[in-house]
Amino acid sequence: MEIRTQVALLASIVATALGLSMLLRAGRARVQTLYSTFALSVGGFYLAQFVQTLVEASSSPAPWALRVVLGAKLISGALVPSSALAFFLEFLVVSPSAYRKGRRVAWLSGIFGLAVAVSPLAGNGWAQLGLGVWVFSALLISVSLVVGRMRQTDSRIERTRLAYLAIGAAASIFFAALDFAARLSPLVPTLGPVICALYLFFLAQTLLRLRLMDLHELLGKIASQSVLAAVLALVFTLLTIWVKGNVSLFLFNTMLAAFVMLTLLEPLRAKIDERVVAIFFRERFALLRSLSGLRARMNNVIDVNELTTLVLGALHETRRVTHTSIYLLAEDRPGFRLLDSRGPAPVPFLDTAAARGVLAAASSGQKAVLLENLERRIAELRARTAEGKKTRDEIKRLADTRQALLQMRSGISVPLISNDRVIGFMNLWDERVPEAYASDEIALVLDVAERLSMVIENSKLYDRMRERDRLAALGEMSAGLAHEIRNPLGAIKGAAQCLNPKGLTGEDQEFLGVIVEEVNRLNGVVTEFLDYARPLKQNFGPTDMNEVVTRTMRLIQNDIPATVEVTLELSESLPRVSADAEQLKQVLLNLIRNATQAMKAGPGKITLRTQGPDRFPDFRTGNDGVELHVTDTGPGIPDDQQPHIFVPFYTTKQEGTGLGLAICQRIVKSHGGAISVQSRGSEGTTFIVRLPAIASELPESFTLSDGTPLPDSL
Repeated sequence: MEIRTQVALLASIVATALGLSMLLRAGRARVQTLYSTFALSVGGFYLAQFVQTLVEASSSPAPWALRVVLGAKLISGALVPSSALAFFLEFLVVSPSAYRKGRRVAWLSGIFGLAVAVSPLAGNGWAQLGLGVWVFSALLISVSLVVGRMRQTDSRIERTRLAYLAIGAAASIFFAALDFAARLSPLVPTLGPVICALYLFFLAQTLLRLRLMDLHELLGKIASQSVLAAVLALVFTLLTIWVKGNVSLFLFNTMLAAFVMLTLLEPLRAKIDERVVAIFFRERFALLRSLSGLRARMNNVIDVNELTTLVLGALHETRRVTHTSIYLLAEDRPGFRLLDSRGPAPVPFLDTAAARGVLAAASSGQKAVLLENLERRIAELRARTAEGKKTRDEIKRLADTRQALLQMRSGISVPLISNDRVIGFMNLWDERVPEAYASDEIALVLDVAERLSMVIENSKLYDRMRERDRLAALGEMSAGLAHEIRNPLGAIKGAAQCLNPKGLTGEDQEFLGVIVEEVNRLNGVVTEFLDYARPLKQNFGPTDMNEVVTRTMRLIQNDIPATVEVTLELSESLPRVSADAEQLKQVLLNLIRNATQAMKAGPGKITLRTQGPDRFPDFRTGNDGVELHVTDTGPGIPDDQQPHIFVPFYTTKQEGTGLGLAICQRIVKSHGGAISVQSRGSEGTTFIVRLPAIASELPESFTLSDGTPLPDSL
């Protein structure tokens, strides 16, 4: 069997496999079905050509067999331009008039081929030549459609993609035409089947991989594989060409060549891939090398700030990134706070309402959200002639997600996930081109993001362990210190109380009162210090926040000045939280006392409000819980003091210890919640305590904007 026959069989197998693989895809689009028809018709043509060669090569072929295979070849050949036109008309989304004209040409080509194949003209050389000219002319119409669409589009990326398709189609037609010359002269190589098979493969990848950078990656892989095949073929040729007619030596050298090729395959492939990328895609090579080195360097870093500087600096130095940033989940309010960035600064804070689209994508399993995919999907939906409510809702959701990415100045946003929760985002963008990163580059970015999430979580664990050790040491010290202080305090207070205040007059009586008062204050400081230092003993259980508020108010109502009005705004049907009710009562007592002290100069109002989860919970952020708001109408907290109010021993009061809010924060954090403050100048202050609700008691009405129910667990 000669090489021409084998090449035809190879092309038939590849084309048929491509057509069947696309046909077997679940939920395939119409354009993919038409591609399958195109590929199967090409496979059928080369199969008919292969069978014809076998029949003609037999010693005494039957006339009817020759006639059948010739007719099959002519019919399948005429179906190639018909199926090609049908595919490109659908793929390019041409105008209705061009679509009708193209369909007529496609039908005419099929009818022409069928008429020649079943008539006596099948054996006529001129009829075959005329059919061949018609086939190539119809195929050139497909190329002209691609070129025309390429000139009409405004997108540089789309123009480049269509240019690839037009060049590939023209090359396939040209080399297929050379096959006729190959039949006249054995010196002309048969490359048509090979080029057609490669083009069909490239066309399939264009349908499945819409991104231009993926096509660049595919071309690079084809180039590297071709070089690898040539090198291995050279090795095999050098080890077997000199054997000549010695069968045993040929078998031995063939086995030796196989061992050599298997040994060289992996290192040689890696080296060739690296060199091809370095030669043809220099910036991409720099990014891949930087990302690979970054993964190793991240293993030795535990500090989050140091790690962020390392990651952002390495990405920005590759010159493939114009914007890069890292956001982490904020502890003081729902949303994500900018940790650091390179390039033009993005928004410093992204609340969960703005990030809802990105979070929803993460909850659905997407490892990265690409701006280009969002824009392409929005354009596809808006191009539909009939838009229903579901389509409009999807467009709105995609537009919101796109807006979130633009606020973060992100072309690719990778959610940082730890313990099934989104703890932040890593963002990259090259604003110079719409499609800046290939699939293998995105895969390395995902790997870096995964390691970043791991380091962030390990850093939190390290901080907790360090805090635990610090509190343990502080507890041991405070226990001894409290013993040494309380003993003399008790003696001082006892001696002062033994004196008869009634027997003293003037300043002596006043000084005795100061002694007792200051002893009591110092004892209170020691008590608060011990409360902060000793380990929390918690008894968790289902707790109703409304009930905690009600009981606390009964306990403290007599201590609230008459000039302060207290209002309760308790939400109905509030889900319970898993908490220690006594510790929550302590948190609320501290917040109410602080509010009361802030308004001691005049009349004021304290509002205690509870509210349940929003109808749209914050996906995988842990903020879908119950909130307690303690609002006062006092003078407020200055902006420069707000970052420090939860720091132990920080206080602006003359009689304060600076431990009340620190204890509140510690208790709330031990419950898996967060406490934050909102205050603007003289407009008063609001402390917000957020605690995760018990999952089984969350409302069942949590849905997306299109009516899709949210998952119970993510």
